[in-house]
Amino acid sequence: MKTLLQAFVHAISRIPAALAELRHLPLQILQMLRAICRRIRLQCRGEWPTRPSTGGCCLHLTDASVRPDPLIYSQPYLMAQGLAVTWDNPDIELFDDGTPVPSSALKPNHDYDVRVRVWNGSYNSAAINLPVHLSFLTFGITTTSTAIAVKTIPMLGAKGSASHPATLTFTWRTPAQAGHYCLQAFLDCPDDANPDNNLGQENVQVGELASPAKFRFAVRNTAAVRRAIVFEADTYELPAGTPCGDDYAHQFGERPYRSRLEESRAHWAWARRTQPYGAFPVPDDWSVRIEPSRVVLARDEEQAVDVTIEPTGPAFTGRKAFNIRGFALSADNATRQSIGGVTLHVTG
Repeated sequence: MKTLLQAFVHAISRIPAALAELRHLPLQILQMLRAICRRIRLQCRGEWPTRPSTGGCCLHLTDASVRPDPLIYSQPYLMAQGLAVTWDNPDIELFDDGTPVPSSALKPNHDYDVRVRVWNGSYNSAAINLPVHLSFLTFGITTTSTAIAVKTIPMLGAKGSASHPATLTFTWRTPAQAGHYCLQAFLDCPDDANPDNNLGQENVQVGELASPAKFRFAVRNTAAVRRAIVFEADTYELPAGTPCGDDYAHQFGERPYRSRLEESRAHWAWARRTQPYGAFPVPDDWSVRIEPSRVVLARDEEQAVDVTIEPTGPAFTGRKAFNIRGFALSADNATRQSIGGVTLHVTG
């Protein structure tokens, strides 16, 4: 009890000193407000001194957030940019004992090597242990997918590095049932700067020009609602490789670019200017008949479409590509959505 009483008396004796200290509080608040106002004035005039260096630290946090951009020749992504495309994918190739073969001339129940080439759009970040999924569709537009295999690229280097691009080889045994099959490669990158360019498709059929050349493919409605689908034909093919001399500057603008972003924008501007969808119509000396040219399908319904191609002018020799592209119409037919397509090669 005596100790408690002593503590109470001591606390009471401190009250006058505490009250004396409080009288300085308004002055301290005023000094703090003056300091804040002074800093604001100096910063507005650009006179506030910069923070001194922490001394030898070379870690730049702004670079810690860069991400890789694995990509492949992706028809859905390029179509979304308003570009013409081919379904003869330059990044998906088939080989039989080392000999290239077209995806339409495949034997049933036979092993083929499928080579998938993968690019990286990032100059700053590599992709480590990148899974690549290979699958196939029955030949046509939006048909059912069947998985083949998944493989991993250990290292996809940054753009321009020694490990860029990277190539994977799959072994695929074709189905026992004869027919045409469409290959799809999907890049499964969980931290991708642009996940929209990760799906590429190899969908090609070759027909001999036997006056006329005839093709058949299936179209399937994978939407949850009934919809109408129309078809259009064009003759777009991939342009030849761009030279590194004067023609490069003529196409893409003078170098050096001030930034990689400026260079990328120049390439995209060139592509939209020279390869827009609609700029490669079927020539007047060719006839392309699509039957039916418009189908209405319920959910998961599938229908065969026949295409007949023949020259209407002089006799043709060589090889020519025709792309058939499908569009799903909105309920009021006011808008349409691209749903894919096929590339048909005619030889004569």
